[in-house]
Amino acid sequence: MKRNLFLATTALFGASAFAQAAAQDTIVVTATKREQTLQEVPIAVSVVQEEVLEETQIIDALDLQSVVPSLRVSQLERTSNTTFSIRGFGSGANNPGIEPSVAVFIDGVFRSRAGSALDDLIGLERVEVLKGPQSTLFGKNAAAGVVSLVTKKPEFEFGGQVEATAGNFDSRILRGRVTGPINDIMAFSLAGSYNQRDGYFDNSVGGTDDYNNRDRYSFSGQLLAQPTENFEARLIADYAEINERCCGTARVTDGDAGGIIRDILMAETPDFNDPFGYAIANDIANETEITNTGISLQMDWDLNADNTLTSITSGRRYDDFIDYEGDFTTLDLLGTNVRGIDADTFTQELRLVGAKDRLSYILGGYYFYEDTDIKDERLYGTDARAYVDLLGAAAAGAFVQVAPGVFIPDASQSPLTGVEVALGLPISQTFYQDGGGTAFNVTQKDTQFTLFGQVDFEVTDRLTLTGGISYFQADKEVDFTDVTRTNPFSDINLVELGFGALFQGVTTLAPTPANVGAFAGASAQNAAIVQALQAASITRDSEALANGGVLVNGTVVDPNTGLPLSNAFLGLFDAGLQPLGPLTTFPNSVENGESSDSDVPFTLRASFDATARTNLYLSYATGFKATSWNLTPDTRPFASDVPALLAAGDLANDGSFGSGNVVPTGLALELAGVPNQYSGTRFADPETNKVLEFGLKTRFSWGSLNVAVFNQVVEDLQSSIFQGTGFVVSNAGEQEVNGFEFDSIIDVQFIPGLTLNLSGMYLDAQFNDFPNASVLRGSDADLADGVIDGIGDLDGERPAGTPEFSGSFGFDYRRDFMNAGEMFIRADYQYETEVQVVQNVPEDILGREVNLLNASIGINLDNGLEAMIWGRNLTEDEFFTSGFPTTLQAGSISGYPNIPRTYGVTVRKRF
Repeated sequence: MKRNLFLATTALFGASAFAQAAAQDTIVVTATKREQTLQEVPIAVSVVQEEVLEETQIIDALDLQSVVPSLRVSQLERTSNTTFSIRGFGSGANNPGIEPSVAVFIDGVFRSRAGSALDDLIGLERVEVLKGPQSTLFGKNAAAGVVSLVTKKPEFEFGGQVEATAGNFDSRILRGRVTGPINDIMAFSLAGSYNQRDGYFDNSVGGTDDYNNRDRYSFSGQLLAQPTENFEARLIADYAEINERCCGTARVTDGDAGGIIRDILMAETPDFNDPFGYAIANDIANETEITNTGISLQMDWDLNADNTLTSITSGRRYDDFIDYEGDFTTLDLLGTNVRGIDADTFTQELRLVGAKDRLSYILGGYYFYEDTDIKDERLYGTDARAYVDLLGAAAAGAFVQVAPGVFIPDASQSPLTGVEVALGLPISQTFYQDGGGTAFNVTQKDTQFTLFGQVDFEVTDRLTLTGGISYFQADKEVDFTDVTRTNPFSDINLVELGFGALFQGVTTLAPTPANVGAFAGASAQNAAIVQALQAASITRDSEALANGGVLVNGTVVDPNTGLPLSNAFLGLFDAGLQPLGPLTTFPNSVENGESSDSDVPFTLRASFDATARTNLYLSYATGFKATSWNLTPDTRPFASDVPALLAAGDLANDGSFGSGNVVPTGLALELAGVPNQYSGTRFADPETNKVLEFGLKTRFSWGSLNVAVFNQVVEDLQSSIFQGTGFVVSNAGEQEVNGFEFDSIIDVQFIPGLTLNLSGMYLDAQFNDFPNASVLRGSDADLADGVIDGIGDLDGERPAGTPEFSGSFGFDYRRDFMNAGEMFIRADYQYETEVQVVQNVPEDILGREVNLLNASIGINLDNGLEAMIWGRNLTEDEFFTSGFPTTLQAGSISGYPNIPRTYGVTVRKRF
């Protein structure tokens, strides 16, 4: 029987969906893993159809957010480093172990890496964006939502299309698709795309070319077999390559390091006075080379009139090699900065879809296996030591006058040289040497299995109850044992080194265990002095001065006792001079490198047809994402595991490097003095998601109005934040969003051919629990606890990248064109209120407000010829898509500017 379930959202900016209410009944979606029309789907789903994709010049996944207000797609540092988020929830950027919270499927096959979902969109029938947790039916990584791309099936009638685009920045795009019969039971289709564009960032260094270019191509082939009325098989093979330079950065704020680089070392940095000048100064090209290929087979059996069995089998290969600029200057600070990711993936889904009387159901299982191999190499360049000597001298307050009133850091007084002297090491030949650094090879085996089922029961002709449940099991094995390190300065225990210097300065005795023991045992007063020096060894100069210390000959002392109150060496860590620190390999005697997670996501929903034009629904759903491992050189054992690792001799750099004559100060002091050097996080715990949602969906002769009110809570939200020298992986205890979203489509009856669209989303978002968050070192949030450690409490704060309001307004106007076709004019305006861009950079430094205008005008002739003039970001709105504390340059902040205005002409021929 017919159910009047109206749209959760609409096919945005699609003329056929806007102008004709009846057309909404013909849009077929698979949001619930069964074919239904949009009118029948009782969940929040936005659909973008082929016509919209073509007429708004949406080429890849990054462009989709301009027509789906709840979707955000962010790209930073390199092409493959892309994050999808829905309703403000999403994670997964820049750490190959942090999996996405938004799952991307193409023709029912999960794409485990964001880089594998960036191919140009060719041969698409539609894109479905499912909002909120979808783990019940989609399982893996669907905790925040799903983006599902559906391509056209081969057809038994010959046809196709070819198109060419030319635009600014010398953009050239060729795309085409052909389909037709092979015989009575088999059909084929072939599709291809070639996309080239010059970069819109100019690089001041010759030989590295411009950045943010396009250089990609892709092919796909499909075979469709229908040997009987009850069986269909669809075989899909695809291949794509991307070879691009991404992503250009702007200097937002400039710390003292910027002056050292430009004025003393005579190198270049981006101009912080013109962050939207689209100019960079990189000595290494950010090359990204992606090869993405796969094959899938979907088979559908109609077992009888009521039941269909579907099998989807896939195998994929993903290769991602990056050679990228790590310091964003023309200095050779990081001479080598490369990473390669090879991932082999196999998936199998089997599901039964059926119906009987008032009952419809889905039962199925899903299996996922992926073997990932990551090779990473980060080595210092020829300028590293000279730069760090100057930076270290500045941190230590050692300056020399070079002109009247002009002082620069005195490299001859570099603390690195002092450390080399103190440890008896060759001066200027040990630390930050050309070719020194870290290289490693890590493997991860990921096995996940899901059983799922969902039942819809029509209680009455107007009331339907839905219940769904799944069992989710995820097991991962990580091997992080193949490590090569030639980075001795980052292995220095600054707490012990500082204690030794303080002890020798006070007693004139060498800080050997025997001397310290004898001195402390001589009297109670001496024991108290040793305790005071131990306390000083984990105290910064700034903290000691703030607590009444007095600076005497460069040392902060107690004005009453004259004893030192702080350890000046800790400033070297705070200045970011110990990157790529001690790396404890695993599995080891304490850490087995394994995680095993299980969960039971579920969905409960009731939908009620209040009238023939109005539907109400109430739903509650949960989502789950398994443990994510930190697969970068910044991985550290948890503090709770450090004592056992130390006792077993498995802790990397237990304080012994070059310090045989230095008495250990004790593990607790070491951890307190230099956090994240010895301990940190290996992985982020599983992430769970739950949403309670009420919706009102209506449709009228003039269009539709849909409203949703929801409360969405994520517990243990996984995050990975860059801190200037490395990535910190953590869990936010709880993030909550109270939201309201609406969309309305108006067919303007008194102006034939004109359709209006208005949509918006209000999000009241905050962290309810995030006490140990990664924040900007030295910021107010960092200093709140009195310790400079880059850790702060974000309880009650708004999550970055989640604007309070975002919305879009658009129109589509169509008229007959000389009785030979139609002409159209369409435009859309996208707005977002100002918001903090990234969590560890304050909003007043790196904020974002969006005002984007896109438009197109064209003709579609009845003979299949189509032509269009289009433009995106026509008003040249300027904002940052993301940002970070600049690598090895404490006090500097960098950001990623949005793409400037683009425009062009597209000509298409259908046949």
